[in-house]
Amino acid sequence: MYKVLVVDDEKIEREGIKFLISHYDSPIEITEADNGLKALEILKTQKVDILFTDIRMPFMDGLQLIAEARTIQPDLITIILSAYGEFEFAKEAIRLQVTHYLLKPVETEEFHGVFTSALGLKGRPDEERLIDVLPNSNNGSTSRKVIEEVLLLIRNHYRESIGLDWIAEQVYLTPSYLSFLFKKEMGVTIVKYIVSYRFEKAAGLLCGTNMKIIDISVEVGYENYPYFCSQFKSYFGTTPAKYREGQRQ
Repeated sequence: MYKVLVVDDEKIEREGIKFLISHYDSPIEITEADNGLKALEILKTQKVDILFTDIRMPFMDGLQLIAEARTIQPDLITIILSAYGEFEFAKEAIRLQVTHYLLKPVETEEFHGVFTSALGLKGRPDEERLIDVLPNSNNGSTSRKVIEEVLLLIRNHYRESIGLDWIAEQVYLTPSYLSFLFKKEMGVTIVKYIVSYRFEKAAGLLCGTNMKIIDISVEVGYENYPYFCSQFKSYFGTTPAKYREGQRQ
């Protein structure tokens, strides 16, 4: 038998989820709570397979509930039901390994797709679905917010030893999904974009300052000067010294 816990401070919302679940032939026991604190008490005494929770609730919000619940029942499948779809909530939900994110009012067909998936799930979070179900995802606004944050990170940290793994950690996505998202939005991989950004910065410094080339190398994130020169030549087709000379003629 599956055990489901539905947490929402609105009784009508809890009744709606219970009604949708009642259409399943599988043996399912449903428990409910009207706030996160009561839900935690249930989780401490009862094994729960699937947790449905709202985000905005008195005493304890849904994200805090999920974080606490993870320490009690690590294998718990979690599904957020909320009218709030802000990107910040999505990032935190991914960090907490929330399985699905449904927006109110919940569409019957979408609910059944998510719940059917949850019944057979073995605990692997589906980040792509989480991003896709957020508001305005059809016009790419959520994806653009991710990319804007990534571009800002690159602009602020290109002098440092940054890469895909570090950037993915900052935006709470897996490297593989961030790589997919960035390539889809920008038409180039993150690694290639960072290289391009660094060398365009280097070119500006070569033309606009009298900095030594070895210092420019460090300034744009390359501690290894010979490697910088070889990569610069691969990018521009000429050495840094000849590039500077040619631009000043």
